[in-house]
Amino acid sequence: MKKLLIAMLVMAGLAVSGSARAEDLCAAPVKTATGQLRGEAEKDGKSCVWRGIPYAAPPVGDLRWKAPQPATPWPGVRESVKWGPRCMQNGIMELVNADPSGKMSEDCLYLNIWRPNKPGKFPVMFWVHGGGYFGGTGNTEMYFGDRMAARGEVVVVTINYRLNIFGFLALAALSAEDQNHGAGNYGMLDQIAALKWVRDNISAFGGDPGNVTIFGESAGGGSIYILLATPLAQGLFSKAIMESGGIAGLPKAEDAFQEMPAALEQTGCRADDLACLRQLPAKQALKAVPANMSNLYSPHLDGYLLGAQPVEMVRSGKFNNVPFMAGSNLNEADIVIKLDSKLRKVKPDQYQETMVKYFKTTEAEAAAIAKLYPLSQYDNKPINAFARIGTESGMPCAGLLGAEEVAQFQKKVFLYRFEYHDIMGGKWVGAFHSLEMPFIFGNMDRKPLSMVLKGSRQKEMDELSRIMMSYWVNFARTGDPNGAGIPAWPVFTLARPQVQVLDIKTRPEAVPNQQQCDFWKNNDRIMLPGF
Repeated sequence: MKKLLIAMLVMAGLAVSGSARAEDLCAAPVKTATGQLRGEAEKDGKSCVWRGIPYAAPPVGDLRWKAPQPATPWPGVRESVKWGPRCMQNGIMELVNADPSGKMSEDCLYLNIWRPNKPGKFPVMFWVHGGGYFGGTGNTEMYFGDRMAARGEVVVVTINYRLNIFGFLALAALSAEDQNHGAGNYGMLDQIAALKWVRDNISAFGGDPGNVTIFGESAGGGSIYILLATPLAQGLFSKAIMESGGIAGLPKAEDAFQEMPAALEQTGCRADDLACLRQLPAKQALKAVPANMSNLYSPHLDGYLLGAQPVEMVRSGKFNNVPFMAGSNLNEADIVIKLDSKLRKVKPDQYQETMVKYFKTTEAEAAAIAKLYPLSQYDNKPINAFARIGTESGMPCAGLLGAEEVAQFQKKVFLYRFEYHDIMGGKWVGAFHSLEMPFIFGNMDRKPLSMVLKGSRQKEMDELSRIMMSYWVNFARTGDPNGAGIPAWPVFTLARPQVQVLDIKTRPEAVPNQQQCDFWKNNDRIMLPGF
């Protein structure tokens, strides 16, 4: 009995000792180029987290609308347990953030890091949030990286970057003062600055700076393709994943120079008076941003970050050639189109007329679209056809085009389509834009999408999440999503274009709708309202 008691005490001591060591890994000061940081263990103890790490100087005052500058060093140990503020924003994206920081500020260039709570050297997954370049934050609960870090044994990084007028204002005066004559791409330059920070510092957090995968969704997905294209990101990542990203139609900076001044009139500052514009309170500057997303407040072709459309730069072969994964959701635009009261009222005999009047097509284009999307395939209901047109004119065909261009130079290319929609309201909206993200991060119970996933078929969702997280993590580790215990995913090639369908039954299929996508490649100016 005495021996048993001694053994139990020894084992208890070892357990306490092991727990203390695990806690020490998370709480021990970590040295970076600008100072020491202290994080903490997540509640379940399986991962460590560092929140609100400054990767650049606050872009305020004279640094507003300038390339990001290095963060200021600090003395001692900085506690990194609180979230940094989300960047300035308004409109619909501000309403759906579910941002735990509770703060919004122009001083927002912060990133968050999760790592497994165990020693080792791990692949890095660098996440770029969506939001139309108008809103969003890397703090959102749905992007928490604790479960991906622990289950996948990777280091996860999420970032904030400048948005809307603060991230993408393009003015002739800004171009003239910049040594590279760049303008309108400050949010993209923030992303590049964050990648450089990761290159220089991530090894202290257990990350491998030579194995960094960039991934993002929507505007974040578009950002991934821009990072593929721009020479400014050369050598900063080794793999890329584009989720529901657009890759064409970016405005020229010169065109914005003509249009932006009118948007600034209500601020009381002239477009050539940068001193006045930089003295504006942030909320007053934000008033120049329309409620609806505007193409003006997105990355620009400025001759510095981008010399041409990203897809054209990739097509030339002069791009950051790395293994590439891309895809979209089956019903990207349904929820947007079906909420449009005007489109819901359109009758069958008004189908082509509505395209000309509402979508600004020519009569010939409307006739071609009607032939590609005959109402007979959509229960003779124009609203159903418009939903399919809205989806395919955007993300699925963009993903296919992106994969096709990369596949000319890269052997490791993989294409997916997310179809799962057994959720609240799923029969109406389907697998809508952004629905794949909680499955990738393993965060179906976290805001904002927990509301529609709650009460659904948890076991099948958990299994699909396991498969998808494995795909993403495997790709980050090796450039190939395949691995033990998950369905095989074939490589996408120009000779045999295949797409992996992510659903209750995950499977490969031949890429559908090639004819429709060929049409949208040549008509990318046609966009449905509000998407």
